[in-house]
Amino acid sequence: MNVQSHLFVLAYLPAVLLLWRVLNARAGNRAARACLLCAGVLFCGWGSPLSLLVLAGEGAASYALGRRIARDPVHKKALLWAGAALLLAVLVFFKYTGFLLSLTPLEGLFAPPAWLAPLGLSFLTFQQILWLRDCYDGAAGEGVSPLDYACCLTFFATATCGPITRVGELAPQLRRPAPFSWDDLSAGLYCFALGLAKKVILAAMFANGANYGYANIETLSPVDTLVVILCYTLQIYFDFSGYCDMASGMARMMGISLPVNFNSPYQAVSVKDFWGRWHITLSRFFRQCVYIPLGGSRRGTFVTCRNIMVIFLLSGLWHGAGWGFLIWGALHGAAQVAERMLKGRVSLPRPLAWLLTFVFVNIAWVFFRADSAGQALALLGGLFQANWGLPGPELAAALPPEVLSAPLGYLQELWMPGGRALIYWVPLMILPAGLALLACPDPLEQVERFRPTWGKLALTAACLTAGVLMLTGVDTFIYANF
Repeated sequence: MNVQSHLFVLAYLPAVLLLWRVLNARAGNRAARACLLCAGVLFCGWGSPLSLLVLAGEGAASYALGRRIARDPVHKKALLWAGAALLLAVLVFFKYTGFLLSLTPLEGLFAPPAWLAPLGLSFLTFQQILWLRDCYDGAAGEGVSPLDYACCLTFFATATCGPITRVGELAPQLRRPAPFSWDDLSAGLYCFALGLAKKVILAAMFANGANYGYANIETLSPVDTLVVILCYTLQIYFDFSGYCDMASGMARMMGISLPVNFNSPYQAVSVKDFWGRWHITLSRFFRQCVYIPLGGSRRGTFVTCRNIMVIFLLSGLWHGAGWGFLIWGALHGAAQVAERMLKGRVSLPRPLAWLLTFVFVNIAWVFFRADSAGQALALLGGLFQANWGLPGPELAAALPPEVLSAPLGYLQELWMPGGRALIYWVPLMILPAGLALLACPDPLEQVERFRPTWGKLALTAACLTAGVLMLTGVDTFIYANF
């Protein structure tokens, strides 16, 4: 089931929220959790019911292994490695078989059945490995029942795109009675509405520009190239930020707090700072489960730099089975190594540090988005042509979603000759508007100190209405593909 669909927004989500509150109040928390599990199973198995067999199998295995690790200090290290290997084997089978076979003469010989792959498999795998690691460290918490564990794995708010939650931080909240709270409902709905608007309005428009540009690289002027690069930078920002807001809003309406996963990353003044703000729970996972076990920063500069490169190469691979993702991870790893080597030797003014970081992130996103390294280099090469000028009318016409294209066309015919300028400049104005929004605080920051006002009510209503009206035809979340 897609979060960005009429079925989810208008039927599934209200029904689950209502049942969660009513059952907690009337039938008890255990009945509410049982209902939540049923809702999670429905959500995860909506598109491919047979994938629930794989989800149930690895979930039962990881839960049992975690409990065994917590009780068996003699063999717990071997059990931890065995559990992680099992979970990673499932992930590799479904996600990387095609990529690995492409490196051999067996390319195209076999493809794993997509209908067997559990929803959000990459997030699910890391969540279970984190559970095993927490059991190993004695940090998993007490009293996590099979029902609690199953609810955590299938929780609809995090199943698609995260955040990567610890069972020990989510299960106690699910077990806690959840009395109805207007504060939780209003703050969560506000956050959800802003996230929905980010996805279906802002991210969708920037996606149009990025998709047009990457499909027509050879015809782009230098300024077109710059606009296309910025379009994808803003698309993935509002796409992922929108989902994080929606997930936190949905959980907040249930009285649950999720870990912060996104914190104004384009305001970062270094690549290290960027990764402290972008996909924060993924960085937490790699730090705890890879970086620290490899020695962290305790064994000298060379080992530290090696460990940084390892986790960023793995991060690139986690995002996708392709050379572009590996190059993207390598670029971020190399940038962090360079920052570490130059620390204390070079000090930049904050505005310049921000600008260099933002430019680097934009360049790295090109390899992340491109279909191949050659396509990425071709796009970047377009910046060095001589014919700088205004963006092309074809690119401007590609930006508006279909729901706005018709009104703009009508206005063009109604107001001639000014209509031509209108239909050219209005779509292009979303680029500076999107850049300006980067300076605004994230909704999650506002929710922490949320106070209902008439202005926020009007903004919530406007975002929900516009979001629902524009849901049709909206692409899935980018991180849902990982």
